[in-house]
Amino acid sequence: MLNQTKQNANEGDLPEGVRAILAHTGKTRSLLRDQPVRNVIRNGVAGYEIGINLTSYRALPLSCIEGLRLKMDGEDVDPSSVLLVLNGIGHKLGDLEKLSHVWWFILDAATIFVPRDKPLAPGSHQIDATLITVEPYVTGGRFSFYWPASRVLSVA
Repeated sequence: MLNQTKQNANEGDLPEGVRAILAHTGKTRSLLRDQPVRNVIRNGVAGYEIGINLTSYRALPLSCIEGLRLKMDGEDVDPSSVLLVLNGIGHKLGDLEKLSHVWWFILDAATIFVPRDKPLAPGSHQIDATLITVEPYVTGGRFSFYWPASRVLSVA
C-alpha cells in the first residue's frame, strides 16, 4: 500500500529526549505523511492533496516557511499554483511571508493542494518534496533549513 523510500532524518540519531517526545506524540520528523494521496475538489478546483507534517522541533508562524519544492513522478510542480492547507484554510506559498500571525504547531497535520485538470491515475506515485524553513529560535543569524523527503504513495 504505502512504501517509504527515504526519510529526511534518521530518528535513531536524535537525542534520547527528542525520541521520547516523538514516541509519545506519534509524530515523525518526515515532511511527507505516510498516507495516500487524494484526488479532491477544493473550492471548485480539481487537484490532489498530499499530507505533510511540520519538520521543525517547535511551532512556527507561516512566515517562517521560505519555500516548498515538490516533484510528482519526477516532474517539478509549479509552486505558484500550490496551496498549503492548514486547519482547513488554503494559503498560497507566495503569501506565507505575510502570515506571522498564523502558527503551524508541530502536531498539526497539513496538506499540500496541487491544482490539476485530470485526477492522478490509480497506483503508486513518486513524491519528492523539500520544505525550506527559517527557525526563529536559532540565534547568530538567519539560516535556512532544508527538509527533504521522498515517498512512494498510492492514490486513495
